[in-house]
Amino acid sequence: MKHKAKKIIRNILIGAVASLYHTDAQAAESSTPPLLEGLNGDDQESAVSALKNKIIKNVLQVKKNGETKLIAGHRSHMSHRSGGGGGGGHYSHASHYSGYSSGSSRRRSHSSPTSSSYGTTYSTPKPAPKTYKTYDLGDRTLKSGLYGNDVSKLTSLLVSKNYMNSSWITMQHGYPVYNARVVAAVKRFQKDAGKPQDGVMTSSLATVLENWDESKTTLVLGIRNIEYNNASELAGNDVNELIALLRKAGFAPDPSKLKYNGNKAVFTKDIETAVKLFQAYNGLTPNGRVDEATISKLKAVAK
Repeated sequence: MKHKAKKIIRNILIGAVASLYHTDAQAAESSTPPLLEGLNGDDQESAVSALKNKIIKNVLQVKKNGETKLIAGHRSHMSHRSGGGGGGGHYSHASHYSGYSSGSSRRRSHSSPTSSSYGTTYSTPKPAPKTYKTYDLGDRTLKSGLYGNDVSKLTSLLVSKNYMNSSWITMQHGYPVYNARVVAAVKRFQKDAGKPQDGVMTSSLATVLENWDESKTTLVLGIRNIEYNNASELAGNDVNELIALLRKAGFAPDPSKLKYNGNKAVFTKDIETAVKLFQAYNGLTPNGRVDEATISKLKAVAK
């Protein structure tokens, strides 16, 4: 009986060692544990059984009379944890210690995950918060008092779409400011586009402006310099406004000589003459060019 018990214990120990060895062999991607090659008969059968079960569930206690008894609570685990007090909860672990490899043992850190059983987690760095220097048009709602890179892009669009004169732009910290002139320009655009005229530029409105056909822009006097060109006619709402100011200032052009393109007045030679007379009378250079100085004087006299 004692011989039988010793054999049982021997087979259990062989199986346990084989199980521990197989854990390390898997990490090393070894397909056939060398330990099994040296076993045969009952020893090999016990080792194979241990590898299949992964956990040696119980250990036998051999009594003096040769009888065996299962010891409850004494387990060999593949996980890393040790039992509490009382002496009855001892756990051995295979993940904390590696098995046998090339005749030597080595300690493996159980806290470092392997690529086969753990996914690698990468934290995405948070983007730097945007400032007035890095805002793009549409990143924020624009209104009076703001300035920055997005306001710079907005004013460039307003100039290209004939809603502003570049001379109306004021700067702060190297960037255009959303001043009263910009607000007025945005309101004119909103009116032309059939939008509420609040002077605020939103992301969706900026998209409409980017795709706007400037031929639909209602020009106001001062957006562009007006002068006579015999080769091409210059017409627009701003010419209509100029004629109205010349009348109020007492220098109205001959009504019979006015010309229109649709409802937009054309800047004719007769209107140029009226402008020259006004300039000469008010101490301005009589060149017939309707520039900012001429417009300012016209508005002052026409009040």
